[in-house]
Amino acid sequence: MVCFCHFGFPLSGDESAVLKLFSFFHNYGKYGVHIFFVISGFIIPYSLFRGKYQIKDYPLFLYKRLLRLQPPYLAALTLTLVVMYFSYKVRHVAFPENIGSILLCIPYFHFPSDNPVFWTLAVEAEYYLFIGLFFTLLTNHHKITNFIIIPILLIATQSFLSTYVTLLPYLVFFLVGNIGFLIYTNTGDNRINIFILGCLFVFIAFFYPKSVLCTSLFTLLFILLYKKKVPEILKFVGVISYSLYLIHFPLGIKIINLVKPKISPSHYWILFIATLAIIIALAYGFYKVFEEFSERISKRIKYSASAGVK
Repeated sequence: MVCFCHFGFPLSGDESAVLKLFSFFHNYGKYGVHIFFVISGFIIPYSLFRGKYQIKDYPLFLYKRLLRLQPPYLAALTLTLVVMYFSYKVRHVAFPENIGSILLCIPYFHFPSDNPVFWTLAVEAEYYLFIGLFFTLLTNHHKITNFIIIPILLIATQSFLSTYVTLLPYLVFFLVGNIGFLIYTNTGDNRINIFILGCLFVFIAFFYPKSVLCTSLFTLLFILLYKKKVPEILKFVGVISYSLYLIHFPLGIKIINLVKPKISPSHYWILFIATLAIIIALAYGFYKVFEEFSERISKRIKYSASAGVK
């Protein structure tokens, strides 16, 4: 959905049904980010649950996340900067980054303008800092968490703190996934869990667009209710999704911008499909070269309670 959003924008317009379709992709594909946050809200505590995570494993959890995500990100950052350098040079435009700004990219304090999707990595990084601590409260102190801590967190999302903490404006979507995890694993009192989940959706309906509410609700219902086998093509997209997310913007937009002036708008749909196919192929190569190794070494690290379990 995010690829559809970004690739649809430069091809959108009101002149034909196809161009209107690209406008639709741009307007609604952005909600793929909210889907991602709900999924992350569910799957990270679920993986901690299965790994028998304890609060003493917090530094190890952060280390595992760093090993899993940072090397591919640094590779994508390097790729972005290289593409930017040659793009700006060809156009005789000053390169906008310097050593200082590039170094700030490493801890997610700054992002190159030619790859704006990196902003979500800062949100995820703050979420990992949060969930590693929140997980114990979520699973062991249900009533305190549901009736005291979660309301305080929701109030914080609408306070001045959201200006300084990148996670806060999106925290409710992670919380939807968190409560979904409790329901899925029958952790705590499911009557309370369902009540709190309903309150979260009411909160989203009040403070966010209705499209976000529908997206969040559908995502969690799909996670909780879908029982059939996942098609192999979707498994493949799932495997390469992080790599696809990291590189699709700087490479895909460059392809579209290079080819678009040379073809008729009636052929934009061909450009869209071709760009998507090329980026998926490149993402698979990126995954094999940069991400697969990080994934493998991260999985080798076990939490203390499960270290001896085969």
